[in-house]
Amino acid sequence: MGDKDLVAERYRLEALIGTGSVSEVHRATDVRLGRKVAVKLLSGVQGMPEDAETRERFAREATALTRIVHPGVVTLFDYGVHEGIPYLVMPLLEGLNLAALVQETGRLPAPVVAWVGLSVAHALQAAHDANVLHRDVKPSNIGITPEGRVVLQDFGVAKLVGTDAITRAGTSPGTPQFMAPEIIQGGHPTVAADLYGLGVCLYQTITGELPFADAVDVGAILLRAVQGVAPTHGRHGLPDELTLVVDQLCAREPADRPYSATAVAEVLAPLVHDGKAALAGLVAGQARAEAVQGIFAPPAVPPADAAAEGPEYDWTATVPPPGDHSHHHAPGFPPTLSVGVRRLVLSSMTPQNAASRLREAVNLVLRGRLQEAAQMFAVIVPVCVASLGPDHETTLTSQYWHGICLARLGAGPEAVELFAQVNKMVDRRKDGNGASPHREGHGNGGR
Repeated sequence: MGDKDLVAERYRLEALIGTGSVSEVHRATDVRLGRKVAVKLLSGVQGMPEDAETRERFAREATALTRIVHPGVVTLFDYGVHEGIPYLVMPLLEGLNLAALVQETGRLPAPVVAWVGLSVAHALQAAHDANVLHRDVKPSNIGITPEGRVVLQDFGVAKLVGTDAITRAGTSPGTPQFMAPEIIQGGHPTVAADLYGLGVCLYQTITGELPFADAVDVGAILLRAVQGVAPTHGRHGLPDELTLVVDQLCAREPADRPYSATAVAEVLAPLVHDGKAALAGLVAGQARAEAVQGIFAPPAVPPADAAAEGPEYDWTATVPPPGDHSHHHAPGFPPTLSVGVRRLVLSSMTPQNAASRLREAVNLVLRGRLQEAAQMFAVIVPVCVASLGPDHETTLTSQYWHGICLARLGAGPEAVELFAQVNKMVDRRKDGNGASPHREGHGNGGR
């Protein structure tokens, strides 16, 4: 990886894990501290003015974000401008976002909705106490960890770089479906506008649909938002206590909404019950489903004209281009290896670099970073089978540790099947040399 992938001479970009209207998020390594981080490049505002006032505002607003200290708010490690592009550095969180969860599961159980709402309300109150408005509360900005912890992300991008910069990028400082009517009409962001965004998030999680899902263009969405959100109270199958909160948050007039995030939290707290544990179960189920997807598919055979040179694995090439909805994986989930990338990987994979990648994946398993490990095994295993052979020591070791990873993710039957495959191959290749491949892999992976 070249110097072009090193941001501020410190953060080495490794994988594109998410994109937004004005930004892209990369998994990266902080080469100074040796830790994994998420680097958000505000690439949609490339060419941010170089004047002192703009730079000072960016530094001031970024510094304000560091004052928010709360377990439900993503921590800002660092910030700066690299080659004209503002960037933010944050912890790399495992899990998925709320938008992806609802897309996969549909409406969520009431205790889960209450837990999400309670968590976001606490996070918003911490931000508001620090005099910081979020300005873009929406499900894709609400992260969920495997433990069921809810983390609010992406604070104040519009204020960080300035509304003019956002406008030049061809987008608006907010997301239409979640923008409060007063903001659509040109009003200034307020606490009430953040609470409206929370309300629409809860509307989607409790109903499984957006308030204006049938509106096909931005103009229609904005018009409907100004007219108001249809109430959820009284809808069949929805608990009254929860729908009352949702409807108050989605009120057209700011004065009709709760006066603070704390007030919202006080109402939601008695409705949570086992919501956190249930949410963790849903996340674990999605992680299991993604981890086992396609693991027993026949390996691809490298074409005769495969390129002789190329990167071992170009993570970013697995991310579909904007507008391509043929893939529905949420950011952070294991990518499916594209044909083009598979060719590059197969053409350059050797026992040496395969073993190196395997050690990385094993270390992730040992550190409990199972989803990230699953991403790597989803690439390493099929490539090893195709290029090194099904009975190669590295192939068997990778399958063994893939099984360990799946077992820890709760995919027991798939793990057992992988172990059976490994044992069958080990029995076939026993020729008196004695060593068991997965034992050797443990030693290699642990170094």
